[in-house]
Amino acid sequence: MQSLRTLNIEELRCNAFAQDGQQFDMCRLEDFLQESAMGSHVHRHNYYMLMYVCRGQGQQLIDFAHHDVLPGRFFLMYPGQVHAWGSHDGLEGHLIFFTPAFFTERYNNNNLREFPFFNTSHFLPYIDLSAPQAASFGYLLEAMLKEYHAKEEDYLKTLRSFLNILLYQCKRFYFERAQASLPANDRTAVLIVRRFEQLIEEQFREKRLVRDYAQLLLLTPNYLNAICSRVVGKSAGELIRERVMLEAKRLLLHDGRTVAEIGASLNFDDNSYFGRFFKKYEGLSPEQFRKSIHQNHSG
Repeated sequence: MQSLRTLNIEELRCNAFAQDGQQFDMCRLEDFLQESAMGSHVHRHNYYMLMYVCRGQGQQLIDFAHHDVLPGRFFLMYPGQVHAWGSHDGLEGHLIFFTPAFFTERYNNNNLREFPFFNTSHFLPYIDLSAPQAASFGYLLEAMLKEYHAKEEDYLKTLRSFLNILLYQCKRFYFERAQASLPANDRTAVLIVRRFEQLIEEQFREKRLVRDYAQLLLLTPNYLNAICSRVVGKSAGELIRERVMLEAKRLLLHDGRTVAEIGASLNFDDNSYFGRFFKKYEGLSPEQFRKSIHQNHSG
């Protein structure tokens, strides 16, 4: 079976990347949608993408979940995610594309991993901004776009600084939203769950047991389960399994290897066990899932 394409950043905005060899691009959302012929094709990101919407509405698919595109909504996507553009009506806003290498020319690569929206999480892949926050973001994004088009001396250094400010603002708003729905005495628990999710992201191929992660966090398995249930409404074991399932679905979608090879890459020693595991939580066998996704998003 032919695998789905992983789009390179230069394929999206070839006028900027192919000619200039850069690792950062920025444009107005409405210009991108007019220039691009993406359609509804599912693709896998190998770059970071930030999207701010100030007008219009639409929908997009991110890691097999559909999300509404609405004014004041700021989307944050990272490499490895599965994405498809859906319907859109009168969308206006800004788009930023950048590679990890662009950010790490000034900042340590690990800094990108500290941002919660760039790790697999129970939380949504966007932030809904208040009116004052949206105004602040709009001003910052317009300043970035002006700097990008002017291309004066050291403009890339300036853009990295702008980008760093933008990401830290997003991190602040992201945690404010997560903590606002919890009692004050549960807010420390959010940080524990975030650290747990980071550990899952780093080690889900090797570690599948709650006790392994609890040991790394210096917690008991029961306490870790209780915290996860309070914060995200899911057990620690569910969060581990969801991450394994997400990776399995990503690979089945865009990777041309056989089901057995994909299962082995996820450290399932037995192909039949991988098949049973996948079907238990998805309701379809890996082969059925792969076929259905290709059929639903091939046009």
